[in-house]
Amino acid sequence: MSCDKCDECLKYYNSGSTGGYNCAESTLYGLAKYLEIDSTLIPRIATPFGGGFGRNGMMCGSLAAGGMALGIVYGRDSIDEERAPAYDAVDRLLAKFRDNIGNINCLDITGLDLKKTQPTDDEKLRVHENICKPLVQKVCEWVIEDIEEHRK
Repeated sequence: MSCDKCDECLKYYNSGSTGGYNCAESTLYGLAKYLEIDSTLIPRIATPFGGGFGRNGMMCGSLAAGGMALGIVYGRDSIDEERAPAYDAVDRLLAKFRDNIGNINCLDITGLDLKKTQPTDDEKLRVHENICKPLVQKVCEWVIEDIEEHRK
C-alpha cells in the first residue's frame, strides 16, 4: 500500500518539540481527512488518548484513535444495528498491531513513564521520531487497508 494516503496522519504529528498533535490526535485527524470528515470534534475527541490515555502509559494513543476511526466507518447508528462489524474491525487492527509491535501499551512500547519522569527533549524527540511516528503511520496504513478491503 502506498503511504501517500497516510501523509495527513503524519503532517501535523508532534515530533518532540514541534508542538504538533499527539499520536492519537494526528492519527484520528489524518484518518478523518481520508474519510472526508470535517468536524470540530476531531481532533478534540482524541486529545486525552495521547501518551497511553492521558500520559498514563496504557493503550497506545494511535491504536485507540485507529479504533475510533474504525468506529466511524463500521459503528452503529442505533441500538437495532449489530456491533459485530466494528468489533471485527478492531480485532483485525489489534491482531496486526500485536503481531508487528508485540504490545499495545505505550509505556511498554516507548519505555517512558510520563507520570513519573519528565523525559529530556532529546529523549522525547528520539522516542517520538523512532517509535511513535512510525506507529502513527502503521496504524493509519492498517486502518485504511481494512476500510478498503472490508467496507461495503
